[in-house]
Amino acid sequence: MKKRIMIFGDSNTWGWNPANDLVSPLIRWDDDTRWPGVMQKELGDDYLVIPEGLNGRTSVWDDPIEEYRCGKDQIIPCLDSHAPIDLCIIFVGTNDLKVRYTVSPQDIANGVAIIVDKTLHQAGAFTDQTPKVLLVCPPPLGDNIEKGVFGVMFEGNVEKSKKMPPYFEGVAKTYGVEYFDAGKYVKSSDEDGLHLQADQHKILGVEISKVVKKMLG
Repeated sequence: MKKRIMIFGDSNTWGWNPANDLVSPLIRWDDDTRWPGVMQKELGDDYLVIPEGLNGRTSVWDDPIEEYRCGKDQIIPCLDSHAPIDLCIIFVGTNDLKVRYTVSPQDIANGVAIIVDKTLHQAGAFTDQTPKVLLVCPPPLGDNIEKGVFGVMFEGNVEKSKKMPPYFEGVAKTYGVEYFDAGKYVKSSDEDGLHLQADQHKILGVEISKVVKKMLG
């Protein structure tokens, strides 16, 4: 039976193309270009990668403008929809950096921790009722983000984004789950300062697939 991996992510899992201008119809990287598709290819036919990417998804914050984006409310339905799974990859936190939330790097990690906790307590969604989680810390915002279409939305939070990894790693250690710092391997695009270009999707998919192989064998 195939080993099933669910990715609980945001727009970089959905496949947002940095060329989007928020006016024209959305452009999405194709299945083979997006990092979940790259990971699927790297892992092979013995694995099934299930992307649950939602644009604007937060950890625990209710977005008053873009509704239905709160990750803590969605994680259980997603887990149960795709059960049984062997691994859940949690890759959120970037949208918590929006100015409208005004939260610290530590609070962003604490919000993600609630999702981790809910995942670990949903044992029935996992094969043999043995939850396995890989927590991914998002790469920092690009230094030029304020010059692009997301400039006002994330204004002043580049440095905050660079301070997140230690807090995310602390969450992983506290809950005894695996940790991956995406910022050590990929960077946000120069085009919009927020999303991944195609070459970065490839790198991310390849690198995370290595961790998955070690976790699942």
